[in-house]
Amino acid sequence: MKRISVTVVGGGVGGYSAALRAARLGADVTLIEKENLGGVCLNKGCIPSKVLLHSASIYHEVKRASLFGLSTEKLKIDLSAVLVRKKAVVERLRAGVASLLRNGNIKVVRGTAAFSDANTMTILETGEVLSADKFILATGSVPVRLSIEGSDEVGLLTSDDLLSPESLPASLLIIGGGYIGVELGQFYSRLGVNVTIVEMQDRIISTEDEEISRALEASLSKEGMSIFTSSAAEKIGKDGENKNVTISCPDGKKKILAAQVAQTVGRKPDYLDLNIDKACLKAERGRIRVDETMRTNVPHIYAVGDVTGGIMLAHVAMAEGECAARNAMGHSSVVSYRVVPRCVYTSPEIACVGLSERSAIEQAGDVEVGRFPLHATSRASITEETGGMVKIVASKKHGEVLGVHIIGPHATELIAEAAFAMEMEATVEELANTIHPHPTLSEALREAAMVLSGGATHLP
Repeated sequence: MKRISVTVVGGGVGGYSAALRAARLGADVTLIEKENLGGVCLNKGCIPSKVLLHSASIYHEVKRASLFGLSTEKLKIDLSAVLVRKKAVVERLRAGVASLLRNGNIKVVRGTAAFSDANTMTILETGEVLSADKFILATGSVPVRLSIEGSDEVGLLTSDDLLSPESLPASLLIIGGGYIGVELGQFYSRLGVNVTIVEMQDRIISTEDEEISRALEASLSKEGMSIFTSSAAEKIGKDGENKNVTISCPDGKKKILAAQVAQTVGRKPDYLDLNIDKACLKAERGRIRVDETMRTNVPHIYAVGDVTGGIMLAHVAMAEGECAARNAMGHSSVVSYRVVPRCVYTSPEIACVGLSERSAIEQAGDVEVGRFPLHATSRASITEETGGMVKIVASKKHGEVLGVHIIGPHATELIAEAAFAMEMEATVEELANTIHPHPTLSEALREAAMVLSGGATHLP
């Protein structure tokens, strides 16, 4: 029998996951990528930003060495060495993706793909024509750019610029208090830059549980970052070597001077180059429309990841890519979005899964909340990281875990257990009855569940 041919457009996490799964299911796979393998996440997002944050975290931790009976001298920042390491990590992981594709006998074509019709694509740079039985589109997203009076003349940095600075500015104003803004803001702040964040919503990380996001705001402010919420940048101009930004705040207008101004206000689906009209593909509200199987309105064409305008997270794109590949190969697969961990890699970290307290009340009615502070765990005292907590939102009637929200060290690792518990539809009693190792931070998950099922051991 003739092998099914699958062409994947986009070599980011959604695209290469789809390509690898389709190849493992027996397809002849071609992957088209116009830039670097790994996409935004590996090259301009998740990975490089976390490398920078880790360097800043180590620098911050070493400055606390005296708490642990250690003495350090002549500690300094070598920005060029930090950036060299960032580049090395990215290149190592990119090479790993290329190796996986080679081992999977996946043909990689470099260039920009555009539909000629629903069954054919052309590489714009070379004119090469490719046809396939199935297509999976994974072209990702691009940064949203603001239109602020004066910004064209002065110029605003993007997250890409913040990842590769030539030097550290004396001050930096970031427009946008989502996870990109707060992560990169803390990196610069911990390296000595005077950082200001301006956020339109009433709190930073406004998509997460209010109690958790406000706790992060308090922590970042304590570190020295200036945060203006319910505020908007209205005008930007030059003031000598600095930029002068006018912001509208609840208590009136303010002018803030900063050496550099950046915008980190989110991303939008990127499918402009695909020429989707030629394939009769439908888009709505700026995104390619798909069903629960990741199939578009054209039955043999699928789309995954950011280009669909859904949950713009790398691990979601991976799941969607594998789902699309299975369906393209004749299997039956859907993606469940009920349990999707969401992480912010600041210090303290934030990690959440499921419903916030407010959303749970709106959707489920009677809920109960169990909180356990990390300072009540032995491990937090050992590491002198006693700030933070675990918060569990559960159904009052059945005890089913509806949401878990963690702020504190290693929250992004701890959340996996909570996600698994929710995937298994565990109750707080079942989580409370699960023996956890001691001394660990994971004990806080059990203790928070115990609050809702008889009382925590290490709380009055």
